[in-house]
Amino acid sequence: MSTTKLLYFQDAYQKSATAKVLEVVRDGTQTALILDQTIFYAQGGGQPADWGSIMGEKSAFSVTHVSYNGGAVLHKGTLSGEIEAGEEVTLEINWRRRYQHMQQHTAGHIIDQAVKNVVLGAQSVDGNHGIGKQLFVEFSTPLHTDLIPQIQSAIDHIRAANLPITSEMVSYEQLIERQIKLPFDLPQNKELRIVQIGEYPPMPDGGTQLLSTGEAWPIMVTDIVEKDGKWRVIHTVAEEVSSVAKNQTKIEEASSVQPSDQLNALLQNIEHMKAEFLKDNAQPEKLQSKYLGKKGVFNQLAQTLKDIQPQEKKLAGQYINELKTSLETAIAAAQTQHVATQAWVDLTVPGKKPAVGHMHPVSQAMEEITHIFEQIGFTRVRYPEVDWDHYVFEALNMPPNHPARDEWETFFVDVPANQAFGKVVLTTHTSNGQVREMERLHSQPPMRMINISRCYRRQQDATHTQMFHQFEGLVVDKGITIQHLKGTLNYFAEQFYGPGTKSRIRPFHFQFTEPSFEVDFSCHICQGTGQVTHDGETTKCRFCKSGWHEVGGAGMVHPNVLKAGGIDPEKYTGFAFGWGIERTYTLKEGLNIDDIRLLYSGDLRFLEQF
Repeated sequence: MSTTKLLYFQDAYQKSATAKVLEVVRDGTQTALILDQTIFYAQGGGQPADWGSIMGEKSAFSVTHVSYNGGAVLHKGTLSGEIEAGEEVTLEINWRRRYQHMQQHTAGHIIDQAVKNVVLGAQSVDGNHGIGKQLFVEFSTPLHTDLIPQIQSAIDHIRAANLPITSEMVSYEQLIERQIKLPFDLPQNKELRIVQIGEYPPMPDGGTQLLSTGEAWPIMVTDIVEKDGKWRVIHTVAEEVSSVAKNQTKIEEASSVQPSDQLNALLQNIEHMKAEFLKDNAQPEKLQSKYLGKKGVFNQLAQTLKDIQPQEKKLAGQYINELKTSLETAIAAAQTQHVATQAWVDLTVPGKKPAVGHMHPVSQAMEEITHIFEQIGFTRVRYPEVDWDHYVFEALNMPPNHPARDEWETFFVDVPANQAFGKVVLTTHTSNGQVREMERLHSQPPMRMINISRCYRRQQDATHTQMFHQFEGLVVDKGITIQHLKGTLNYFAEQFYGPGTKSRIRPFHFQFTEPSFEVDFSCHICQGTGQVTHDGETTKCRFCKSGWHEVGGAGMVHPNVLKAGGIDPEKYTGFAFGWGIERTYTLKEGLNIDDIRLLYSGDLRFLEQF
């Protein structure tokens, strides 16, 4: 994209110029020209675009809108005749429209500075200088209509002073070095323009400005309104015939009498105090004491009035009073803003108790499961999470070629194998505790064990994690049958999921039980029917789909496992069951957890629900 040189940055009063056409952009009936340089202002910064004409050798182009497009300026309008890229053209702007916009934009800067003179520390954030129906300058600092007379007086003072308005191009780094306040974000990869009124602080600006404040037409503040947490100083700019000459005469008359050294010193001290106040970040009550207290800096300055010549004391008193008013207004505004940002505190309300944590939901489930089985004589034990192949597979009747012993299913630990017990693995289930429990009790039933521990498998998805928890039940005694297993399952179902919950067992195959079963619990929502009725309409239960939930496996302990634990299977029998705690817990009423990994996310928003 071509770049257009902006001539109005050098001279906003230039009414005509020549340029070369870089590109002709046609879009249907619309035409736009990109030139190598332009005097036409592109709309932005609250200022409307210029109008005017671009004349070629065989064409006339009426400009009705101008806009930025990257580094190029698009001149949009109506074309009569033919115009080509590379052609030399003559530019002429609608001067009356331009000058009115210059007046409106400069008025915005004068108001900005006037408000800052009245309310020290005021921050402007936006402005409308002719694009909308209403002219305004917007501030983030709270303002009120009682300030209008003071702001109006400050505006008139700046106009009457006929201060020069200058501009320069600087880099973003220079802006920062010079500590120029930025009311909004600015690009950091190109030169930026700043405008300065007299000796007041400069500020970023991209519009067209007058040469002096004395040239400005009368500016009238009509209202101050709050909108979306910002305060708009609404104003008008009225054209004044021969305003430049009138203001120039006024300044010349005022300058005929030179102020004394004492008055000049007072004025310098006033400006110095304002500058110090703006830099002061103290709380409002400290500002009040420092600047307006009995021994404050304002009273110290006011005492210097005795040194002013009699004919200048009235003028000096006006400056002192204006300073006091501006300090009082600024401190009041700071107090208002400070209060607005602080939460109201009622000291009569009891204090908030500090947040107290609770056990992780998985730990809660462990405690509940342990308590349920302790009521019927089970003993809580815990066996290694990193164990020998012998206890995890071999003693549980799993042959060497069993799929579970494949490295794609099980995490093997890279340490030397034991000649008697084999490799070291991360336990894939809590069933490794069965033979260990038999050994702990010296192969002497009865045994009622509940083993809770971490387990590890290679799967990872919404319903599986590579690390999870299981609880393993084992009962070994004389005469133990499937009826004992079924009764234990029903007992746990009612205690954990609520009264009326039933269990069912379905034939399956596990290497370490015979016979083996899959265990289901009836759905607590549809009471095991698979259907729910709401507002007279019966539909399939969305939670279980069938009336039952699968929770895990169970079965009668395989004779080979009893033998591995040193127990005679001809005298004793037993049953075992093992289920995932996370799976069992997430089936509870009201949880509806669709991704088991959430339990280990560490997200307090999730964990605080339990």
